[in-house]
Amino acid sequence: MDAKLAYYAWLNDERIDSKTKQELSGIEGCAQEIYDRFSQQLEFGTGGLRGIMGAGTNRMNVYTVQLATQAFAQFLINHGQSEAGVVLAYDSRNRSREFVETAAAVLTGNKIPVYVFRRITPTPLLSFAVRHCRAGGGIMITASHNPKEYNGYKAYGSDGIQLHPKAAAEVSRLMAGLTLADVKVDHSFHSSPLWHWIDAEVCEAYFQKLARLAPPSNDYDMGLRIVYTPLHGAGAQFVPRALSQAGFHHVYLVTEQMEIDGEFPTVMIPNPEEPDAFRLAFDYGSKHGADLIIATDPDCDRVGVAVLQHDHYVLLTGNQVGVLLADFLLTRLPPGQCRNQVIVKTIVTTNMIYPIARKYGAKVVDTLTGFKYIGSTIKELVSQGEQFLFGFEESCGYLAGSFAMDKDGVMGALLVAQAAAYYRKLGLTLQDHLDQLMGEYGYHQETLQSYHFGNQTEVEQAQQFIDYLRQAKITEIAGCPVKSIKDYLNGTHVDLEENQTYKLNFPRENVIQWETTEGDVVTLRPSGTEPKMKLYISTVAGDPRQAACKLEKLERACDAMINQGLAVIS
Repeated sequence: MDAKLAYYAWLNDERIDSKTKQELSGIEGCAQEIYDRFSQQLEFGTGGLRGIMGAGTNRMNVYTVQLATQAFAQFLINHGQSEAGVVLAYDSRNRSREFVETAAAVLTGNKIPVYVFRRITPTPLLSFAVRHCRAGGGIMITASHNPKEYNGYKAYGSDGIQLHPKAAAEVSRLMAGLTLADVKVDHSFHSSPLWHWIDAEVCEAYFQKLARLAPPSNDYDMGLRIVYTPLHGAGAQFVPRALSQAGFHHVYLVTEQMEIDGEFPTVMIPNPEEPDAFRLAFDYGSKHGADLIIATDPDCDRVGVAVLQHDHYVLLTGNQVGVLLADFLLTRLPPGQCRNQVIVKTIVTTNMIYPIARKYGAKVVDTLTGFKYIGSTIKELVSQGEQFLFGFEESCGYLAGSFAMDKDGVMGALLVAQAAAYYRKLGLTLQDHLDQLMGEYGYHQETLQSYHFGNQTEVEQAQQFIDYLRQAKITEIAGCPVKSIKDYLNGTHVDLEENQTYKLNFPRENVIQWETTEGDVVTLRPSGTEPKMKLYISTVAGDPRQAACKLEKLERACDAMINQGLAVIS
């Protein structure tokens, strides 16, 4: 795409509103800014759309939402799903309601019914509602845990799962062939007979399912004191209800962060994986003597957890919480039922779950990164008559049951509270029990480092670097021999010890993974929705200091390799 031509095309297009044109006039003559905004169309990837809000083809705005929705509408028509309609929901981000209405106008313009949540709604409720309403698809307007400048667009199939790569690629191809002139917009969509509000019945049905999945128990210490924060997001009206419904009555809400606000004024980034997101909650925890602190992100699909350990709060990682919840759920099952259970995780999620599952006779299935893959695996398992127990990913996403098919912060918060109450009755904190598990199964430590890119040129340079690594066949990392290399884009698993190459039974995705002879794993993966590249490292050792030492050594070596490689290519 010629960025300059695209820029002037927008300036001269009568379909572009005056406010957008005014924004564009302000960057006239700024070549790099024009290139970054117009060098490409914001890509409809496996995670849908996600980007900085603003004017331009490579930004989130009503026009990119129109094009994406027109493509999605055509996809639904092509696959015979359009008459069933589309469920629409949105989170607390700026312009989310505007983008939902934009999508609704295009869908009704294509004669497709829409079912719209009246208020800000968690992503898992959207996933649940698609199947509950027997809709043909769903759209969630959210950028999850990203900074306030971002917004995004997740598309779901009739199964309540985010579109799989093949379907997303089809929508992407359709979108690439469209211009704004091709978009069908119903300007009277609010009064259209195709417009339907989603009422309280859907939410009530969800909470009934949740109550059956996680009922109260006499084995829990209900004196557990909990601090909860939704980080200005969609969990505000849902997580407190779930906890109260389950009998947790010592719940203290972070008042400042209960306010719905897309500026996220009390945090740098509304990400429950980050310590900064817990700053106010820690103060509330100290004030109320809380045993447990729970935070959810703006669309309430991720859960962060901190535990009072002695006299301070310890922030648990997504891997640690996932292991604790999986072990807790297995512990609560009758012994005879454990052997039929399946746990699903992603390839960058801790391998500590393997020995735990083996102890109970349960099975672990790996998927590619992204909860859409976990959802698809759950769907396949259920169709085969297998018993899905729990799915999780390192980025604080958890799911039990199969009534929602995306990671669920409401459910995750409830399960964490129940696990904490269970171990509290045994005289343990979640950290105490995690230490017990580490002592039994090895000390696993993981880290994630992100490399952010400021413009499209840097994104392209990072891709060139990954292509170089793919060809380089690295055989040693930080002085430790590499045992195997898995290239998920080419679908190959090279076993260096056996000098054999095997086929990977996974969908193709741009991921490279190295495993050392000591069982440590390094994974490099460009984000599918953001201008960044992610480095995942996991280690295991017989004691925590050794595991931490190995992790630091690998992190230094990988960071040096990446920074040097990016510098050479640039």
